[in-house]
Amino acid sequence: MASSDRKLIVVSGFGPFVGHETVNASWEAVKLLPEILTHNGVEYDLEKRLVSVEYAAVDEAVEEIWKRQPDLVIHVGVSAIAQCVYVEKLAYNHKFIRGDNSGQKLPNGSSELPNNGHANVLRTELDVDKIVAAVNERCDQCVAPIKAPHKDNLKPLGATKASKNVGNFLCGYIYLKSLDMDKRRSLFVHVPPINTPFSSEKTAEIVFAIVEQCVQQVAACDS
Repeated sequence: MASSDRKLIVVSGFGPFVGHETVNASWEAVKLLPEILTHNGVEYDLEKRLVSVEYAAVDEAVEEIWKRQPDLVIHVGVSAIAQCVYVEKLAYNHKFIRGDNSGQKLPNGSSELPNNGHANVLRTELDVDKIVAAVNERCDQCVAPIKAPHKDNLKPLGATKASKNVGNFLCGYIYLKSLDMDKRRSLFVHVPPINTPFSSEKTAEIVFAIVEQCVQQVAACDS
C-alpha cells in the first residue's frame, strides 16, 4: 500500500533537558518503534517526532501534527519517579512556571487554549484503565520490581499503570495542547529512565502495545 493511502499515527518524544542532559529515555524508546502498524487490515504510518523541551517548540509541533489530521497522537516523556510506564489520564492548565531549555515560561503559568479557553483540566476520552489492563496482560513478563522499602504484601508493578499526574512542565503542556485539539485521539505516556527498570527496547515494546490498544479504541469509535 502506498504511504498516501495509509492512516496516520504520530508518536512524539522529547529531547534532553536538565536532569536528562545526555539522552531522554522517551525519544530513545520512540525512535525504536516500527514504521507501520496494521489493524484489521488497515495500515497506519507511524511517524516519530522529536520535540525540543521548549514551549515554543511544543506549540509548533502540536500545530503541525494536527494540521495533518492524524488518527491518533501519543506523546511520550520521561519521569524520574516512574517505576514502570505510566499512562496519563488528564492534563492540568496551571502552574507552568518552570523555565524551559531556552529559559522561557508561560505568562501566568497557564495557556489560553484555542478550543477550551482557560479550562483547568482536560481528560482523554480514551479508556486508560482498559489500555493498562490489556497491555499488562500482554506484557506479563515486563514486571517492574518494587523499590525499597520492600513490603511483603505489595505485588510487583506490571508493565504499565494509570496515572493522573502528568506534571506541570512540558509533558503536561504538550498533553494539554493535544487534548484541546481532540480528546478522543490524544494520549500521554511517561516512561522511566533507561534501565530503571526497562531497557529502551523493552520500553519501546510496551509503548507500541499501548499504541495498538489506542488504535483499537479509535477504530471502534470511528466505525
